[in-house]
Amino acid sequence: MKFKLLLLIAFCQFLHVGKTAAQVIRRDSLPQETRRDSSLSFFGVPLLFYSPDTRWGIGAAGIVTFPTRPRRSNLTFNVSYTQNKQILVFFPFQWLSNQNRYRVYGEVGWYRYLYQYFGIGNEYPNSYIETYTAKFPRIRVTAAKRVQEQHLIGLRVFLDVYNIISASPDGEIAKGEITGADGGISSSVGPVWISDTRDNAFYPKSGWLTEVAFTGEHRITGSDYKFARCSLDVARYFHVGKNVLAIHGIGIFTAGDVPFFQLPQIGGPRRLRGYPDGKFRDKHLLMTQAEFRFPIVWRFKGVVFGGGGTVFGKAGESAKFRPNGGAGLRIEFDRRQKLHLRIDYGIGDGKGNSGIYVTLGEAF
Repeated sequence: MKFKLLLLIAFCQFLHVGKTAAQVIRRDSLPQETRRDSSLSFFGVPLLFYSPDTRWGIGAAGIVTFPTRPRRSNLTFNVSYTQNKQILVFFPFQWLSNQNRYRVYGEVGWYRYLYQYFGIGNEYPNSYIETYTAKFPRIRVTAAKRVQEQHLIGLRVFLDVYNIISASPDGEIAKGEITGADGGISSSVGPVWISDTRDNAFYPKSGWLTEVAFTGEHRITGSDYKFARCSLDVARYFHVGKNVLAIHGIGIFTAGDVPFFQLPQIGGPRRLRGYPDGKFRDKHLLMTQAEFRFPIVWRFKGVVFGGGGTVFGKAGESAKFRPNGGAGLRIEFDRRQKLHLRIDYGIGDGKGNSGIYVTLGEAF
């Protein structure tokens, strides 16, 4: 039932895409030498969804792009409300200065959401699950300056004011058995290095995107916790005829007193699709995934993907490999910028580890 419902939602969204696409075609029909990239571009869809955690939910999502040569900047939005009185309001953004000298990206949002908690590490059974409700504002900003042709150096600031308002009775969170069970302020600061040689920010066909960040939390940064995090995020894109091979790898390592809600984790719409968001979490994470993207007809593209990863960190615990695979459909609603509606179905290892994802933009 859930699967069919989400497919119906995707079809309704496609009808809206068709109207927007027609507008894009008329705009792009101008000759190259007379067309000016100086207008705002908007795409938005209504949301209607259902899941056991949220029951029925409604809302809206979309993206606004605007000219900042040589690439366009963008602001994405998502506003949702569910029968379980969950509220999600968030605005991911990316601003590029003229000639790409400066880059500022991140997210501003406010959440009141029912989350799932599956334990920390690899020793919990696949069926183990707790739920908890948290509400918090979120600010995540990375600001970087170009120091060479394709390299940028900057500063990253993350802030979550985490308030856990309910949790499963007799669970680890309710009993306060794990770090972060009482919520609190999580505020980190640190340097970041970026190398970007992609030919397109939304649907690259060639190039690299590499990001290395070192961040720390301490009372000096305003945090209730004390820990450090090192992350490496690398993506490589290969143009294979009319197709694209994309490969992505992530390594995250932490040290110190990390709250459970800030531990590196596997799952969700970007990290090994098929596993529920946060299905596996621990102090360290290693994962890789690949996609083969190919045209089908008109504005439709297909994708097959697969990957694997692990989390680890407890002394004496063996890391376990977590594989995934799946396929998806892309609907291009802006040919000039290569913006897509993404519909993916992913499968992980074990019962209940599968899911469908309908969102804007690529997983990586």
